Amino acid sequence: CSVFQYIGSLDVPRPNSRVEIVAAMRRIRYEFKAKNIKKKKVSIIVSVDGVKVILRKKQKRKEWTWDESKMVVMHDPVYRIFYVSHDSQDLKIFSYIARDGANNSFRCNVFKSKKKSQAMRVVRTVGQAFEVCHKLSLQHALQNADGQADGASDKSAEEQPPEGDVQLPMGSAPRVSAVGPQQTHGEPLSESQPELSDPLTGAFSLCQDSESCSLYPAGSQQLLSPSSPCSSASITPLASQHCLQLLQQQLLQQQQQTQVAVAQVQLLKDQLAAETAARIEAQARVRQLLLTNRDLLQHVSLLVRQLKALE
Repeated sequence: CSVFQYIGSLDVPRPNSRVEIVAAMRRIRYEFKAKNIKKKKVSIIVSVDGVKVILRKKQKRKEWTWDESKMVVMHDPVYRIFYVSHDSQDLKIFSYIARDGANNSFRCNVFKSKKKSQAMRVVRTVGQAFEVCHKLSLQHALQNADGQADGASDKSAEEQPPEGDVQLPMGSAPRVSAVGPQQTHGEPLSESQPELSDPLTGAFSLCQDSESCSLYPAGSQQLLSPSSPCSSASITPLASQHCLQLLQQQLLQQQQQTQVAVAQVQLLKDQLAAETAARIEAQARVRQLLLTNRDLLQHVSLLVRQLKALE
């Protein structure tokens, strides 16, 4: 895995927009730089178990054992990661916000990479890990639902109603009772639905060679768009809730991107208006200078004629 520089971490309030997240990221950078706190060399390991940050230190010759627990800076499960992104102004800077289970606070961790591609790779790999965990949660929920449906069908087959009694259609009761187990599996993912970049296709481990991984263009901030499970015919209420939350997050991201684009257009319009006003003012000054020069030339010619008349 690649080597990164760990800038620092601070507790932040729950962010409501990408602007607040980028502001928190830059505030942490400036505060730690003002305090003259040195960056630590770390390795970042991303898997379905979470994001693990390990301190990079040279092993002493006398030490034969390597205790990884002493070197772990932080280890956040995937379902506790709220947001991961890189700075649009400096693509080497990236961060992720994780929710602390003890006090339910949000912690922003900021890192710096040697190359822009490494930072983008981390962002997309975390997105891929989240997508895989989400799919595994849905698979476990569907398996539990199928298991309960099979158990209910066996029980109903043993207890056949007598002739004349009305028999309920198969599968109606398991659908209702299947919501309970699904919530236990899908609850961690629904606690924090992060806005993530598009995940890469491939392994979770971070490649050290930047040329070995295909990356998307710089600055592409898109939401996580996993293969939609909503098209399944036997969709469960929890799965539909996850789909709805993903669609809401995508809609929110698109609205934020639209607001940013509108703000950029307005900024360009203001700059154009300011430049136009400055150009008009400059042209007016040039015209005034030309008139002044013409008056001066007329005055000089008048003085020359008077001198000739005196001679």
